[in-house]
Amino acid sequence: MSQKEVRALIVESDASRANRVATLLGRSTEIAFFCATASSLARASNLLHEKRWDIVISALELVDAKGLDTLVSFHPGRSDVPVVSLVEGAEPDAVLNAARSLSDDCLFWEELGEECLIESVNYALERCRMLRELKEQQPEGETNQSDLLYREILDRIDQAIFVVSRIGGALLYSNETARKWFGANMGEALEDVLEYDLLEAEEVRMEVSTKFPNGTRAELRSVSLQWNKEPASFISLRDLSKQKRAEDAFLASQRRLELATREAGFWSWDLVSDKVSFSDAFRRTLGYGGSDFSDSLECFEESLHPEDRSRVMDEYRRFASDASEGIELKFRIRCADGLYAEVLSKGGRTVSLGRGQIVFAGTLQRLSDKREMYVLPPSDTQDSVKEARSGREETGRPQPERGIALIVDDEEVLRKALDSILSSYGYSTRVATDGGEGIELYEKYRSQIEIVILDMNMPRVDGSKVFARIRSDGPRIPIVMTSGNDDKQALPFTDGDKENCEFLLKPFGLADVKKIVERFLSKPAGVDQSLTTGG
Repeated sequence: MSQKEVRALIVESDASRANRVATLLGRSTEIAFFCATASSLARASNLLHEKRWDIVISALELVDAKGLDTLVSFHPGRSDVPVVSLVEGAEPDAVLNAARSLSDDCLFWEELGEECLIESVNYALERCRMLRELKEQQPEGETNQSDLLYREILDRIDQAIFVVSRIGGALLYSNETARKWFGANMGEALEDVLEYDLLEAEEVRMEVSTKFPNGTRAELRSVSLQWNKEPASFISLRDLSKQKRAEDAFLASQRRLELATREAGFWSWDLVSDKVSFSDAFRRTLGYGGSDFSDSLECFEESLHPEDRSRVMDEYRRFASDASEGIELKFRIRCADGLYAEVLSKGGRTVSLGRGQIVFAGTLQRLSDKREMYVLPPSDTQDSVKEARSGREETGRPQPERGIALIVDDEEVLRKALDSILSSYGYSTRVATDGGEGIELYEKYRSQIEIVILDMNMPRVDGSKVFARIRSDGPRIPIVMTSGNDDKQALPFTDGDKENCEFLLKPFGLADVKKIVERFLSKPAGVDQSLTTGG
């Protein structure tokens, strides 16, 4: 069975979020999505004019548009290209309600998953196709055949559908879902719906509460069209009860925990089971991926700055034993790149989520973009060097003094961090700020250099040229290439060179660097004949 093909335009200024939407769409087994992204409203507008799109999935906050301005710009063509809007959930109720009315469906970023996104897109596409076919002029002499086609389409839709004459209000059609919903109460339900003066308006959209089924919250839409050449109103009711309960719970949770900004990450600690969990936003705040920061108190404690660790854990444990008031702490915590950022953590006891369950929960927020490196005190550094060497000394081989580690990178913070790590392994370091300086240092110290950490993208001379110069003297020196671009095809070494080469994608953790350095240290040292013979 072949997949249906859908062209989706994703409008989002945050590249990682846009990629997430595209990834979720790509998991669909029923639809083959062909996705393009636009990082601004201007770019999206151009793409909408240049090509045909089946659906637009758009955030509200863009680099050149804020809030409802984004959706208003799409609104004139909404009946031709359906729009699904993605909201943060922290917007005022008025903005959320308006977003619902200006788009075909509305989803929360924090709740976004494969199932709800695909369901929302399917709903928007089906509704758009249905209205397009219903509005097409019926050919003369094919009324019965077209009518059967329309009825077949409408009976497959999981919405209650009425078609009502605009002259007199007679019910011309109701679909299978409407009959299931209202049954013998069809007439009373229709009277309730028509109280909103739908027959006088060309297009209406609102949220209503229906008596049948009992207390169902529904999205009502009405558009005027020709039904068998008679002016009519096409009225649909979509059940929102499940969606509204989820939205209400989500918004109440946000307000209760005072998630003031989207940069805040959420954490919770069940004091009975001692189970800790961190939200994806918590991990993103520190630059981690989904599995790089485990849901454990030990992981959190280990990531704290050594100078803050005892104070912070003492405060958390004191609060856990007597949670009569809230807690607010400033401290430093390690980010994914191994550097430490200053954060503010606020917390308090939340409403009990179950019998015997006491939850201590709150937020963590970065106070600035600045990060710092932690360097061990001199005595500790010497101990670390000895410890790093001990594994090799246990083998019984004589241990030579380390030679020079050459670091070539145009990022000062990263240079300092790498300098600290390589020094802790006993290397004497030489640091270059660009490729040209890197080649100069290599020419000066090449007989003493034992490892090189080299950035791919730098001013003046890029990393590939430095790599080529070093390798022109042979493969003796291990080289670790780093880059912010995950394009392994652009690396200057092939699979055959990987024995003495490595690649690290930025941002990387200092633990990643240590693992690679230790791998190279565990290998027997090579000999470059060109250096020993004076060649």
